Amino acid sequence: MNKTLIALAVSAAAVATGANAAEIYNQDGTTLEMGGRAEARLSLQDGKAEDNSRVRLNFLGKTEITDGLYGVGFYEGEFTTADSEKEDDIDHRYIYAGLGGKFGEVTYGKNDGALGVLTDFTDIMAYHGNSAADKLAVADRVDNMLTYKGQFNDLSLKASYRFADRSIENENTVDAKFVDNGKSGYSLSAIYALADTGLNLGAGYADQDKANEYMLGANYTIENLYVAGLFTDGEKQETNSNNTVDYTGYEFAAAYTLGQTVFSTTYNNAETDGDRSADNVALDATYYFKPNFRGYVSYNFNLLDADTDKGISKVDAEDEVALGLRYDF
Repeated sequence: MNKTLIALAVSAAAVATGANAAEIYNQDGTTLEMGGRAEARLSLQDGKAEDNSRVRLNFLGKTEITDGLYGVGFYEGEFTTADSEKEDDIDHRYIYAGLGGKFGEVTYGKNDGALGVLTDFTDIMAYHGNSAADKLAVADRVDNMLTYKGQFNDLSLKASYRFADRSIENENTVDAKFVDNGKSGYSLSAIYALADTGLNLGAGYADQDKANEYMLGANYTIENLYVAGLFTDGEKQETNSNNTVDYTGYEFAAAYTLGQTVFSTTYNNAETDGDRSADNVALDATYYFKPNFRGYVSYNFNLLDADTDKGISKVDAEDEVALGLRYDF
């Protein structure tokens, strides 16, 4: 990604303390940084309003163990204040710790799987988009996961393994024993940057229980223009069932920077078990007052038609407009 406002838009979903993070401690090889965002978001559908505002707060700590080896810990929480129960809520988005060095970084905890770096190719909008490239749980952000990432010149690699969750069967009886839910799985991805051409190519695969998927993606940056495409195909496991259904999805994205404004658009299309499950075009304009403060308007044209036979309700087929202000710190 080039160092323009496009890069800010494309990396908006990436989790990192980033350039705006405040260093609150630095002594004897140990650093602690704090970052986050405050985002006011108004959603309008069918003339009805909803407050989707949120605040994220994260902490990144690193300590040098030896020359070329460090320890790392990261936490990020998200607070929302307008849920349906009218109660404050917090989502612990990331909690992990690990070791890093020239070999890369290995962590355990709640972290991203390997396919998120590919969906980031097309997940570039301030609010909408990224509705066709579904990820298995093991390839998405999830707990109980061992994760590796490494950067080797123009090649970046990522891998994750999620352990099955343990529980006790026949608890508080003489027949008590440990069992797991059988939901272990793994994900892999690689992204290669073709020197200084502005072209990146990516591929990934994930497998969990009876489900699997692969992804192929590419993005290209030239001056103020960014374009990307993503394709995914595989088998999804139905909720509370051992049955699987075929799933195919693709996304296209483009962004253009004009002065302090980034215009972006995405197209998302997906089929589940032969039926259209996503079909939309989204447009947004984001104005950067400062690199860490922006305002945006985003509109999603939902191309699905309500169809009770296919389980598509009027709500599922409704358009949406969103207005937002975001401050990064």
